[in-house]
Amino acid sequence: MLIPETELPIVSVDFMDDIHRKDIAIINELYKLILIYEKEPTSNHRENIDVFYQKWFNYTVDHFNSEELEMKTLNFPHYKVHKNEHTKVLAIMDEIFKQWQATYRIEILKSYFKNELPKWLIQHIKSIDMITANFFKTGNSPLVLEI
Repeated sequence: MLIPETELPIVSVDFMDDIHRKDIAIINELYKLILIYEKEPTSNHRENIDVFYQKWFNYTVDHFNSEELEMKTLNFPHYKVHKNEHTKVLAIMDEIFKQWQATYRIEILKSYFKNELPKWLIQHIKSIDMITANFFKTGNSPLVLEI
């Protein structure tokens, strides 16, 4: 397991916590597929990664869109900062997938999943998602938010 659910920060906004739990379930499943392909690099295993990666990417787009809609609806003052972080990570995810598809070098995916993604996800939840969730619950926000 790449990211145990016990390591997942809780923001105490149900829809966000539910999304995060499902997100790590998808990430963990995709990481299993990466490890399987690493041991047995068959075209079937490669296709499984391609399909599941696209599923994860689409889920992430939906995840971000739902947060952004709520931020807009509630006039979250740091919407642009949070939205920019989402845009940045989607661009990284897209680039990683393109590199993978161009070379089918499993190290590309494995390195991203093992070394970058968990750190970014946990930090994102602990910082900007926590601030956003607090605003959703209370209407209060820190005066300055920089990422």
